[in-house]
Amino acid sequence: MATTQKTESALLKKVWDIANVLSAAGVGFTDYITQLTYILFLKMDDEKESMGLPSYLPEGCKWKDLCALSGTDLVDKYEEILKELSECDGLIGTIFTKATNKIYRPVMLKKVIDMVSEDNWYMMEGDLKGAIYEKILEKNGQDKKSGAGQYFTPRALISAIVDVVDPKITETVADPCCGRFSVLPRPEIYRNLRIKDSVKIDPCCGTAGFLLAAYEHMRTQSRDVEKQRFLKNNALFGADNTDLVVTLASMNLYLHDIGVNKSPIVYQDSLIDTSDHLYQVIMTNPPFGTRPQGSVDVSANRPEFIKTSDNQVNFLQHIMSIVKTGGRVGVVLPDSILTDGDSTKKVRDKLMKDFNLHTILRLPTGIFYANGVKTNVLFFEKGGPTKDIWVYDYRTGVKHTMATKPMTREHLQDFVDCYCSGHMEDRRETYDAETNPNGRWRRFSEAEVKGREDLNFKWLDFTEEDERSVADILVEMQEEIKAINYSIIHAKQELGILSYDESVKIDSLPVTSGSVTTLHTQFIDNIASLKRKLIDDAIQGKLTEQLPEDGTAEDLYQQIQAEKKELIKAGKIKKEKPLPEITTDEIPYEIPENWKWVRIGEVVSFNPKHTGLDDEMVVSFVPMPRVQDGYSNQHTFEAKKWKDVKSGYTNFCNGDVGVAKITPCFQNRKSVVFCNLLNGVGAGTTELTIMRPISSLVHPEYLLWFCKSEDFIRSGVESFTGSVGQERVNKDYIKTCLLPLPPFAEQERIVSKLDSVLEMITE
Repeated sequence: MATTQKTESALLKKVWDIANVLSAAGVGFTDYITQLTYILFLKMDDEKESMGLPSYLPEGCKWKDLCALSGTDLVDKYEEILKELSECDGLIGTIFTKATNKIYRPVMLKKVIDMVSEDNWYMMEGDLKGAIYEKILEKNGQDKKSGAGQYFTPRALISAIVDVVDPKITETVADPCCGRFSVLPRPEIYRNLRIKDSVKIDPCCGTAGFLLAAYEHMRTQSRDVEKQRFLKNNALFGADNTDLVVTLASMNLYLHDIGVNKSPIVYQDSLIDTSDHLYQVIMTNPPFGTRPQGSVDVSANRPEFIKTSDNQVNFLQHIMSIVKTGGRVGVVLPDSILTDGDSTKKVRDKLMKDFNLHTILRLPTGIFYANGVKTNVLFFEKGGPTKDIWVYDYRTGVKHTMATKPMTREHLQDFVDCYCSGHMEDRRETYDAETNPNGRWRRFSEAEVKGREDLNFKWLDFTEEDERSVADILVEMQEEIKAINYSIIHAKQELGILSYDESVKIDSLPVTSGSVTTLHTQFIDNIASLKRKLIDDAIQGKLTEQLPEDGTAEDLYQQIQAEKKELIKAGKIKKEKPLPEITTDEIPYEIPENWKWVRIGEVVSFNPKHTGLDDEMVVSFVPMPRVQDGYSNQHTFEAKKWKDVKSGYTNFCNGDVGVAKITPCFQNRKSVVFCNLLNGVGAGTTELTIMRPISSLVHPEYLLWFCKSEDFIRSGVESFTGSVGQERVNKDYIKTCLLPLPPFAEQERIVSKLDSVLEMITE
């Protein structure tokens, strides 16, 4: 018999147990959520009807028509019900948008139905059943296999945006930017992130996070019956062009007792399906990137828009068109909105002219975009031009991850306090050029804003050099290993399973200062720090001894230049324009006296081409996922005939150095010295810059380790150009980058030392 007495944790355990069973049977978690949604709705409708309330469902499509069946009859009837309900109007049609069965094995489908049968879901409080559903959606957002977390807007960020925008119970609130089917940069780069799966969860309306947060914020503002009715049935609006998102968002609101007759969520492409509706508050996180091939051209339907293929720019224009005069907006947008020229700048100028862009919150990377896209929240009001702009920099010196160090609401409280929602006249800067140059809250005057080409405000400098030596890090790691061991022994004591030797010395052991997980995380962080420090020390001449018999890098450089002239004369490499002279201001750190600073372009040739190869020759094909990232020097390849890869790919040979140039592969240190290539020849992704040392006096692995160094990566990121999600290292950055060049014998010692030490500390 069904019961309502189970706790949230007990119900969640049941949900997880069934999800695990289905997962073992090949049903993905996202598919499980949709099927659970459909079945929950059928069950709750049956519960309503048993209480004398009207049913939403047509005859033949109800719980009673389903729950008594089994075997193939159950699957056939379930699929029949889904098909009919997907063709209904109103709430039913919205919940069951394009509904199809994903649980094909009758026994598995029966398990889900039986699970739902055991409880009365309709009579649960909205907070309880809504909370359970939210936990399910959140788990899917954290699921690494589905990749959904890539686009799951943190609840902490949503909460802070809602708090400062402060929607009122009598206002209309919209999240209109819910289409996430945008073209993602070079799919092969993200194959390991399962992007093709992760598009199923959207950061905007998605699971109605903004709308739910707005509802919770507004519902306590008044007990007036009419205002509460307006809030539940007319105040909220969301749109999405993904059927799964429409289903999940609609059900999420329904379980919170919102839109019980008609869902606030509609199935549409907001950029195409226009209407005359205007809203007083808009809060959203629109999709970035470009519209996919085959999509309806936005400018064809919206001739008033400044023409662009960028989703984020079109959505910004859409938001500007549907907010009422005096209305308020909080929208997450990438840095490109603030920096790009051409059509983006025209839209930015229109925003500044017709809207008061009064506040920008700079967000840290890693909170919902795995590829490190830099984002901001723009807060503006319609009516009147932009004058002063207040900027809160919560990016510089801030690091969050979705798993190990997620952003919490407390992290954003200082921004909320500084914002002074409802009394902006009381705002006070925390920045002061003399007394607090690293204050995060700063006002830029109207004159300062007008004098700028872009709105990418940066002033903080929280660069924190790791002053520890390699020896210091190793000592810390030893202490962490001891602490982990102490924690394990104390845990064994609690369980009564200490060995005799351990029980003898337990009283002499220190009390542990952290969990094994925390200590292990610290240890792993120190391994990463150790690798960085070893490489940085190596290329600064601190890891190996300088020997007089090695000679000088100046002599080495002259030999390289002599060889270069001969190669140019023989037509083997092209003669390039002279690179700029190196100035003292450019030099980032000191190097030994017998070393020499050179520009990389002086000692390597770039992106060489293979000529005269037999079309039938078998060569190595290396797409980006085949190049390992981090501090490894490994790659794998596929065998291909030369005729199949000779066009449209980068060429390389054994001994060439390949460095990824696109985000996030560049930051992830995806670089390698190619070796063991079939017939010595390779081809692969065009997102690699290939460097071939001009002379054997430049060790390829030394060059590789330099390209994995912190200074090279940091400076390269600062040179990034391109559109959001497809940013690349500036084409001249590597060519003009300063390389600390040691004598060749020391290059060999450095490579040998790094190879041996890194092998000891790497899996």
